[in-house]
Amino acid sequence: MPDQSKLFPEHRRLSGERYTIETFRAAYDLPVQEAKRLYDKFGPSKRELDLLMRARKNRAQFLNF
Repeated sequence: MPDQSKLFPEHRRLSGERYTIETFRAAYDLPVQEAKRLYDKFGPSKRELDLLMRARKNRAQFLNF
């Protein structure tokens, strides 16, 4: 069976609002290198980057389900 995460790799990058690296960095007061690393890894999706940053801020909220 093919890896499900690779079936539609561009879908994440094209849906919803998008951040630029600079707006993402500014929104979360991140160092340039960290913002670039996360942006390159997760893409420009505002929804996904916001969820990621919420999880990083409060890990217990996402680990106790």
